[in-house]
This record gives sequence, C-alpha cells and structure tokens, in this order.
Amino acid sequence: CVVCDDSQELCMFGNCSQCSNNFKMKIQDQMIDPFVIIKWSLWSTSKEGRTVKIDHEGTVQNCIHILQTKINHFLFHVFIKRQQSNFFEMLKKDVTDEKCLLQLDYAENYSIIEQNQIQSAHWSRKQLSIFTAHVWSQSKTYPLVIISDDSSHDKYTVAKCLEHLLERSKILLPSMKELIIFSDGSACQFKERFLFKNLTHLADQFSLKLSWNFFASHHGKGK
Repeated sequence: CVVCDDSQELCMFGNCSQCSNNFKMKIQDQMIDPFVIIKWSLWSTSKEGRTVKIDHEGTVQNCIHILQTKINHFLFHVFIKRQQSNFFEMLKKDVTDEKCLLQLDYAENYSIIEQNQIQSAHWSRKQLSIFTAHVWSQSKTYPLVIISDDSSHDKYTVAKCLEHLLERSKILLPSMKELIIFSDGSACQFKERFLFKNLTHLADQFSLKLSWNFFASHHGKGK
C-alpha cells in the first residue's frame, strides 16, 4: 500500500514522514524493465465535453509517471469521500424526531415510450424529471419522490421541489424542528448561491433550522 494508514489524514494527504516516500519505494523502484511497451486506458473529457476512455501506449516508466501525477489527488479524494460518508452515517444514527436528516438528488430522467410507436417517435420521446429524497427521523423514515414534466433541473425547479419536500416532511414529521440536508455537489442544481439564499426563506416559511452538506465530488447518488 502507498500509505501506512488510510484512515489518517497525514497519510492520505502525503504529509506522513513514514509513508510519504512509499510510491517511490514500492512502485517506482520495483520496476523490472521500465522500457517495456504496455497499453493502458484513461478517462478524459473531450473537446465536446463528453467523458471518453482513451487508450494509451508507452513504456512502463511513462505509465508509472502518469500514475504518480494522479495518486495524490486520488488519495485526497478517497479520504474526503470516506470522512463525509462516515459523517453522514453518524448523523443517521443520531437523528431524533426533532432533528431529522434528508438526502436528495435528481434521478436520471425517465423517457416515456408508447406502445406500438412509429419509428421516428424514438428520437422525440418525452421525458419526466424524477427528484428523489429520503428523510430519516428516530421513529420513522420516508422515501419521497417528485415527478415532473419539467426536465430543466435548474435552480427554479430545485427551489420548487425543496418547497414541496419540506411541506410534505412537516406533515409526516410534525415534531421536526431541525433538518440536515445532504446532496451531491452539482453546481447547476445545488452548490450555488441562489439555493442558499432560498434556504433562509424556507427556514422562516417552515420554522425550521436548515443546514446543507455536500458529499465528495462524484458521490452522493443514493446511500
């Protein structure tokens, strides 16, 4: 392993005096023939903004060098992801009927397929937006979903979905006074200033103490 303890911040952030040189000793120095030609694949973003897998060919030395440039970011990401996930699980165990936990996210849009549709209809299917949520309290948990024919997923639809969710949650959990919210970090949906401004209004509207947390990047798609 490239770190001596993957639960310690010093190790995962590359600041541990005992394992900061592990990559060199356990990987770079273990190459038998650094000039052997091998193939590997990397995920990358194309000019069109699409995520694509690109095949590469080069020496073992070149491949290890590329790996070295990515390992620190990877370890940092893994540590943050695990810490945030552990924090979320801890909150789930500590909920009460007054202090509740809510996780929410957009699911993939649902395409409507009509029976016996003509061939050209395949390229013009209507879609439904699915906004999913789950709320935890000490006595009960509730899965919630909002289905809409507005598939824009922008700040306006998020604001309306939040209002509906809080309204429904207050009915299901009348003792609730505080709600801790978790989501992924989508910049166009959740991690933007309009949402936090709206939270202040929603907190007053529903007489709730609201807080918002984000999972690590590319995580948070359901727990």
